[in-house]
Amino acid sequence: MADTAAAIPLSQGAGYGVVIGLGALFALSMILVTEIMKRRGNIENSEEFTVAKRSLGTGLTAAGVTSSWTWSTTLLSSVTVAYEYGVAGSFFYAACNSTQIMVFSNLAIQCKRKAPNARTFLEIIRVRYGTIAHFSFMFFSLASNILVVSSILIGGCAAINSLTGMSVYASLWLLPLSVSAYTMRGGLRATILTDYIHTAIILITILMFWFKVYATGSQIGSPGKMWDLLIEAAKRNNYSAPTKDGSYLTIRSLGALKFAILSILEYTGVVFLDNSFHQKGIAADPASAIPGYVLGGLAWYAMPFTLATTMGILAVALENAPAFPTYPRRMNSQEIGAGLALPFAAQTIAGKGGAGAVLVLMFMSCTSAISSVMIGTSTVLSYDVYKTYINPKATDAQVLRAGHWCVAGFAVFMAAFGSMLHGVNIDLGFIYNMTGIFTGSALPALVGTFFSSRQGALAATLSIWTGFVAAVITWLTLAQRFSGTVSIASVGATDPCLYGCIAGIGAAAVVTISISIFHNANYGWETLRGIRLVDDAGNDRDVAYADPTYDAERLRKAAYVARGITLFLFLALFIIWPLTLYGTAYMFSKKFFTGWVIVSLLWAFFSFFSVTVFPIIESRHLLWSWAKDLFGKNGKGQHGDEFDHHQHRQRYDESDGSATASKEKDSANESAAPVSIEKDEGVLRV
Repeated sequence: MADTAAAIPLSQGAGYGVVIGLGALFALSMILVTEIMKRRGNIENSEEFTVAKRSLGTGLTAAGVTSSWTWSTTLLSSVTVAYEYGVAGSFFYAACNSTQIMVFSNLAIQCKRKAPNARTFLEIIRVRYGTIAHFSFMFFSLASNILVVSSILIGGCAAINSLTGMSVYASLWLLPLSVSAYTMRGGLRATILTDYIHTAIILITILMFWFKVYATGSQIGSPGKMWDLLIEAAKRNNYSAPTKDGSYLTIRSLGALKFAILSILEYTGVVFLDNSFHQKGIAADPASAIPGYVLGGLAWYAMPFTLATTMGILAVALENAPAFPTYPRRMNSQEIGAGLALPFAAQTIAGKGGAGAVLVLMFMSCTSAISSVMIGTSTVLSYDVYKTYINPKATDAQVLRAGHWCVAGFAVFMAAFGSMLHGVNIDLGFIYNMTGIFTGSALPALVGTFFSSRQGALAATLSIWTGFVAAVITWLTLAQRFSGTVSIASVGATDPCLYGCIAGIGAAAVVTISISIFHNANYGWETLRGIRLVDDAGNDRDVAYADPTYDAERLRKAAYVARGITLFLFLALFIIWPLTLYGTAYMFSKKFFTGWVIVSLLWAFFSFFSVTVFPIIESRHLLWSWAKDLFGKNGKGQHGDEFDHHQHRQRYDESDGSATASKEKDSANESAAPVSIEKDEGVLRV
């Protein structure tokens, strides 16, 4: 019997209303906030547009990182793997994809230490290795960004189409264009603020789903009932799940483990190559970089874990219910590949209300992630291309204008590229699996760039291209061997992509380590510390020296702290906890499963506090000052630049009587700031 198409629960008007209406609302809101900040003295320049004057606190850094890593791909894929593998899918997805952010905190703090005036990580590559390496890493960085936005758009637009019938091509164009409106106007700070709002809405929606499924809903209503339904589902599906004994209640699944290894390898490369993550590290206050990324990684864990533990296994449990959109059949491979388990599950438990909630989730996750990549890509194009090679004498205003044009241009390019992918039937699963072919080979050289003085330009450049060639050869060869043909289906399978990614990382590591052993570059880091910003008057600016919060000794100690925290969390979240359950092949009892589900709820509440409540507490003095202005209790024209490091910390500390202590701290830190590099060491102007 031919598969019948699932019914569309919402009208096309709902789809266009959300995409256009919410897009316009956020654009107008961020433009308004930007105007308010400008009137209060915030100076709009390229430093504000690209790195928010390096003034983000821990809470907003965590919120920005969490939102940047919460793609539509995250929400759709995590639910899909839970549908396929049961609890193993949700657990491994969260474990393998949360550690990258925490690992990245090491690169963020190294950037603060070694190149405090840098605006992009590619600038560090250029200064250290030269032009050839600069273009090589830029190619893979931009390729990574294009693949990321492609997966976000393809997955999100497919879900919107299944919910509303809205044209996929229309949403492929409207989503990036609506995001570009507020990104062009507000830059990184506007992106971070919208990230905060989007993250709050996503977490609230996830919590609503949890309570609907496990507490108040009539179809399940308790973890115990869900456990019973999963036992029945395994039997109904002839124990066909790719897990031990075909059960949805065990972590033992070789397929899920392979998926986890592929994810952690390829998406570590994505994070390390994505300039938007480096930007948030650069934009963070020096004291906020490590706690911001660690807190963001822990908070992000709940996004896939709680959602998939709720909606992914719900799709399995209620797939035979008349309310399930594909009833009486199971989901087919095309629907699974498009990531439709989440919208189908939402419709099953909440009808049109559930469909509407997923529609909002898709919009929030698409726009927040795309805006981050847009600002990261525009910074690369405006500084690493325009300022460096096209117009080296460009003024700050010209660079800012170039950044605006790059945001608009990237939005149009991604809309066209996404349309092309959809036209040739490339789906979310294909892009998710093959991304590592383009990102894995960069990992060894990037790690060496920030941590090794032995690695030189030859080692870095040759390793990334050798690794890429090895990855492509392995990928296509194994696709042919495993499937007998090279097709979209065969090259998008997990095994060829996994082994290709491993081959790329391995080959790159062998090349850079071998060359570095026999050809020690003895790099002294002086050229990175010698990077300077240049204002429109042609004067050198050392942001680190001017920043009273910059303390070189504290950053050195923080680097060791970051390594210790990263190692502990990696072992706990990815090795000890999951692999213990995997090794024992434990079958969840009803009592254990109930505790498991409750842990997912508590983790979601922790995330909500970390990235929604905590930023408000941290920024309470600034928000209170804004509120007093709004009601006319503050004098006008007394603020200056609120996000300038010379002023912003002391101003709001005065409200709790700590201004004197703040001044003393500023004085002490000033003496610890890096000394200007002498001319013979080569001060670099950027």
